[in-house]
Amino acid sequence: MMILLFLPSILLLIVFPSNIFGQFTSQNYPDPRTEPLRCKLLLPGQICDPSDILNDAERQKLNAKIQQLGSVTAQIRNTSPQCVGSPNQNLQIIVALLEKIGVNPLDPVDIERFTNSLRLKYLNFQEVNCDTLVLIVNSRRDRQVFTVAGRDAKLSRDVLQTAFHRNIGHFRQGHYVLGLEGMIEYIVSSYTSTHIVQVPSPEASGPTSNGLESTSFVAHGVRQKPEQKISPEKFDFTGISEDDKVWVDLMIRAGGRCGYDPTKMAENIRAIVEEAMTLSLKLISDTRYNKIEEISQDVSSGSGAREKAWIDAKQSFLDSLYNQYKDRLPRKVSQCPKIEPSTDPTPAPSFGAFGFGKK
Repeated sequence: MMILLFLPSILLLIVFPSNIFGQFTSQNYPDPRTEPLRCKLLLPGQICDPSDILNDAERQKLNAKIQQLGSVTAQIRNTSPQCVGSPNQNLQIIVALLEKIGVNPLDPVDIERFTNSLRLKYLNFQEVNCDTLVLIVNSRRDRQVFTVAGRDAKLSRDVLQTAFHRNIGHFRQGHYVLGLEGMIEYIVSSYTSTHIVQVPSPEASGPTSNGLESTSFVAHGVRQKPEQKISPEKFDFTGISEDDKVWVDLMIRAGGRCGYDPTKMAENIRAIVEEAMTLSLKLISDTRYNKIEEISQDVSSGSGAREKAWIDAKQSFLDSLYNQYKDRLPRKVSQCPKIEPSTDPTPAPSFGAFGFGKK
């Protein structure tokens, strides 16, 4: 950018860099995967922060978080038809932070256009077959956050809005790393729930029972009512389309726990889904679960790594945890979860840019 200053008998030509005061356009904003130093990273990564919105420790923490969660989603096969030929395609998340969008302070801010243009640049201006790139842009002086997700990530607008709304307090207080970390965890949780394919385990070999297996036990000298393990009914998914299978599966789970009242089926499905989302969000932030995933993915563990990981979890904390709380656990085999009341604020404007306070 050039500024001409006309003074008596003097013409001053002052040249400023295009990213003056931390202002960028999508054309000159760097890519953390190919320009880590410009993004204030030592090595290629997922965070770009040329304006030093975060300090070094925060930047490293957030980058490590994305990479850690990437190792979790790498184990999940993307279910989008466009990704059939790319079985190893993983969810990609990039966070771009900047002081202000644009080089002219008088120009109106269009964070949606900036984000879409930057994402296209990150895709090398090509339409990819399997598009799982999620880009989160946080412009501090504009006080706006915008997220755009690739088609094959299958993350709805509602998911992206909820990810922001749940963390809006962090942005308002200037705790950007906490807000971004919370958004990323929710996005990863939603991606996991959307694409995870649960395959029924093969039937165990050996003698079978009549469907009810009773085990009596004595506690404190008083015989308790025998607990019953109920063998689930088999369901044949033959003839059900791939798009419908996940919802039919949810209907089966909702019916098994809440009953098959048709007037309440949609409500019960919602309760099951929201319970699963909450659990998923908690698990991806849990150190013990992350250790299970690390052992499962360790090639040195050899075959049956996941089985070994869960055996280790059983021995290291699950058995002791059960013994600690078993007398307080509910004894009902089937319980219908309750829908938690929504605490989301008013939905974001229709154009999709999420602001977090007055300028």
